[in-house]
Amino acid sequence: MTEETQSHSVEKVQEAEVWSAKQEDPSRAVFGLKVAPLVLCLVVIALLCVGIAMIHSATIATKGDFFFRHQLVWIGIGLGMFLIAAFVPLRTLYRYSHWGVLLIMIPLTYLAFAKLMTAFAGQDVLRFFPFISQTKGAIRWLQFGSIKIQPSEFSKLFLVLYLAAYYGRLPREQIQKFVPGVLIPGMVAGGILALIFLGKDLSTTVITGGMAFVVMFLAGIRFRWIVLFGAVGVLVVYAFIQFSPMRVNRMLAYRDPKVYRDEESHQLWRSQLCLGSGGMTGVGYANGIMKTYLQESHTDFIVAVIGEEFGMVGIFGVVGAYFMICLCVVAIARQCRQRSDLLLCLGIAILLALQAMVNVGVVSGWCPPTGVTAPFLSYGGSSIISLMFLIGLVLNVNLRNRAEVSREISSQCCLPTPAALAMLQQEKKSNS
Repeated sequence: MTEETQSHSVEKVQEAEVWSAKQEDPSRAVFGLKVAPLVLCLVVIALLCVGIAMIHSATIATKGDFFFRHQLVWIGIGLGMFLIAAFVPLRTLYRYSHWGVLLIMIPLTYLAFAKLMTAFAGQDVLRFFPFISQTKGAIRWLQFGSIKIQPSEFSKLFLVLYLAAYYGRLPREQIQKFVPGVLIPGMVAGGILALIFLGKDLSTTVITGGMAFVVMFLAGIRFRWIVLFGAVGVLVVYAFIQFSPMRVNRMLAYRDPKVYRDEESHQLWRSQLCLGSGGMTGVGYANGIMKTYLQESHTDFIVAVIGEEFGMVGIFGVVGAYFMICLCVVAIARQCRQRSDLLLCLGIAILLALQAMVNVGVVSGWCPPTGVTAPFLSYGGSSIISLMFLIGLVLNVNLRNRAEVSREISSQCCLPTPAALAMLQQEKKSNS
């Protein structure tokens, strides 16, 4: 091998490792390349199985096996989306990510406009908006027959994919500038957040906004813009709560759920009763009684059912599973050689962590009541499909990481050793 070829190979290896969070011998990166994706899949499958079992336990006495059967269908569709996300080339997904953002903004705009019209013209105006389903004053769902779709769930995956693709191809000096690094992605994220916000979905707005905030921070925008965005976000959420009587009542009920247990805090109070009645080991599968008094026990409060029937052991198991999922995603991110892949994995980890934290926090009383599903556990087609797609993207990144590391190892194997280089130089001097 000539010195020119050797220099080119070394530069190629160094360029490939620019976005690796941990500079190490690629042959030793076993956990992030092989163990982490395997553990990730096993934990997700375990949560899906637990979720199906708990949905059956929570609804069999009142609704029969309706939700159980439908959840199996949603999981089947989710597996199909998982395979698509895992094997479609990432280059293709990044290239068309902006079209995904534009596509999801169409139903979000439709729902937000319907919500605004009800605020000005009353609830009767909804008859002019087909395919809209309203629940507890929130307009978040499109309904086609017996099927409900929540577009805000899919907005999270389209936005994280867009931000990763955008910052992945933007030079670092451009990221430091206001217009390309802050204004353009900020307008896209802000537009989606505003539409979700107008649909009266504060929880999804906060989770999606938190993800966008962290991805922009990790991409390298200037710290002053991070502080400004954080301050604006906190002020907007505070103002929304203060100027909404319903939100104020929820905050009061959150502070003292026992006093408001027959009003705003009935869900939180009953959820805490479920957790308390379970003790350390629970009353046993399908033996829970308090769950029958808990509304939405198969969706937002399914963790409370787990707490009643499996106790604190079950709760710790769920929290540990979520922690393991995030740990595996971060481990895969550490092996990324592309900036877009790194930001995509970290953005997904933030989404999963925030959603799990908010749901467990609501069930236990650490967070004010809000409608957030437990990832991979709660009933819901939109949630399961979007989450499975996100996990598929992580596995797709891992496949690319393995291919990149294999090429690095091959390149390193082709490089001559220092002793061989010394011998070549000696022979060159002798021939000259």
